[in-house]
Amino acid sequence: MNFKTLKAKILLGFAVMIIIITGVVGWSIYNFETLSNAINDILVENYRSIKASDSMVESIERQDSSLLLLLRSNEKKGREIFRINEKEFYSWLARAEDNITIAGEGEILNKINTKYFKFISNFDEFHNSKEEKRWEIYNENLLPYFNEIKNDIRELRELNRQAMVDAQKNANSRANQAIIYTLVLASTVIIFSLIFVFYLTKQILKPIKELEKGIKEVADRNFQQHVEVASEDEIGSLANEFNEMISKLKEYEKINIKKLLMEKEKSEAVVNNLNNPLIVTDHDHKIVLINEVAKKLFSLNKDIINTHFLEVIQAEEIFEYIKNPEEKEKNIFNFTKDGKEKHYRISTNKVVDEDEEYQFTVTLLEDITNLKEIDNMKSEFVSTVSHEFRTPLTSMNMGLSMVINEDTGKLNEEQRELLEAAYEDVERLTGLVNDLLDLSKIESGRIEMEFDKVNINEIVEKTLDPFYKQAKEKEIALNFNKQENNIFAWADPTKVSWVISNLIGNALRYADNGEIEIKAEVKGRRVLVSVTDDGPGIPKEYQSKIFDKFVRAGNDKNEKSGTGLGLAISKEIITAHNGRIWVESEEGNGSTFSFYIPRFGYQEGNNE
Repeated sequence: MNFKTLKAKILLGFAVMIIIITGVVGWSIYNFETLSNAINDILVENYRSIKASDSMVESIERQDSSLLLLLRSNEKKGREIFRINEKEFYSWLARAEDNITIAGEGEILNKINTKYFKFISNFDEFHNSKEEKRWEIYNENLLPYFNEIKNDIRELRELNRQAMVDAQKNANSRANQAIIYTLVLASTVIIFSLIFVFYLTKQILKPIKELEKGIKEVADRNFQQHVEVASEDEIGSLANEFNEMISKLKEYEKINIKKLLMEKEKSEAVVNNLNNPLIVTDHDHKIVLINEVAKKLFSLNKDIINTHFLEVIQAEEIFEYIKNPEEKEKNIFNFTKDGKEKHYRISTNKVVDEDEEYQFTVTLLEDITNLKEIDNMKSEFVSTVSHEFRTPLTSMNMGLSMVINEDTGKLNEEQRELLEAAYEDVERLTGLVNDLLDLSKIESGRIEMEFDKVNINEIVEKTLDPFYKQAKEKEIALNFNKQENNIFAWADPTKVSWVISNLIGNALRYADNGEIEIKAEVKGRRVLVSVTDDGPGIPKEYQSKIFDKFVRAGNDKNEKSGTGLGLAISKEIITAHNGRIWVESEEGNGSTFSFYIPRFGYQEGNNE
């Protein structure tokens, strides 16, 4: 028969398999039915008689026990047990008589019935006799019948047990025959099925293998081959469609290659015309793209594509930032070339695909040398002006102080108020000048850091001492939450104390009849210090700017409350400690200022 469609071939295979399976299932059902009948003979026909035999033995043994109880003068209890088990015995005897299925079983039951009647009759004589006579009746009449009845019951039980053994042998014989017949049938069916399936599979898979071979060639971008399938079924139609697809792919590839080349040229042109160095690295930190400005910056003349970043660019600072940009607070890279110092701001962007899987990292070095020079000029100007302001401000401060103290003569009330206002302004200007000078020194690196092993708990406690009186006046509780007795850090104790003092002072300035909590704890290789208040909080738009110079929170109602330099100086100090400072705040729910610095033994360059 010629089947021209794949569906017809598969239906033929299913039909044959269904016929075979139906035959095997029918044969199995017949064998199971036969075995079931044999097992039923074993269990149903004989189990009831055996159960009755065991129950009769149990009842008559209890009656014998009641006789012994009567001999010990427990009259009422013994008679009651005897009569209850008499009923039980007759009940099981009746069941056994209703289930006579074996030759000889009826004769044994008749003997048991006759002897048990005599046993019961002797019990009446036993019960009506005196105590000394009872032992004689028990030993001569009751006990012999008791033993004979038990032996007859055992004979009945053995007869049924032997019948079960014979039935078991018969079932085993039938089961062995069924196994042999089933194995022969199954072997025949399996051999036939394998031959049929092999033939059918070969007919179906032959064109599929040809098509698979063609698909692999296409996957290897070989569009010059043609799939030949001499089949008129669905596989043949699929092969024709596949050949048509190959023809279209040839045309598409030609067009696509031109487009890719054009896009590649555009991308390279854009990258190479950037004024700033650009480097693209993959997940193994190998360079996949670099523009000409970056090559010139790092003096790279050879082809470095697919080379590890550090093999060709000796810039550990940039590499560390590429690996973990989120852990780097400072993203400025300084580079000296041809005797000139250059400053670059590092920015990275991790590129992912549609499945959110990492592809590569784009690193851009923005040249901020001019901005840095302007910033240095500004800092030098501020430093110079601050120095120039310091002397006249000191003189003004001393002069106003002498006048207010009436060293030069008495003052009326109006004069005193004007002079005190001027004195406050001079004090504020003096503080501003001092802060500017400190900030200028830190930024320029002129301020000296005296690093040592310090106990942060002791620094916090000493820093808190001057604030307790001020906090008490404002009805604010100052609480120091110690996480450990001794927390050692690698730091300049004076500078760290200045930072903590600034944070506590700010918290007192904004808190209102509340609580300020200071906490110090160890976090891995770092020591974390935080100051939490329940003040008005910091507006979200100010949180990213709060550590910049001359910035105060938008909810600062007292315009003379600070210079806006305290947090900027704090940031510079903590950065100089190779640490980080930040704020967490929600407007209306207080603020938490935190900073971390290296734990002692884990500072940079220390292997302790």
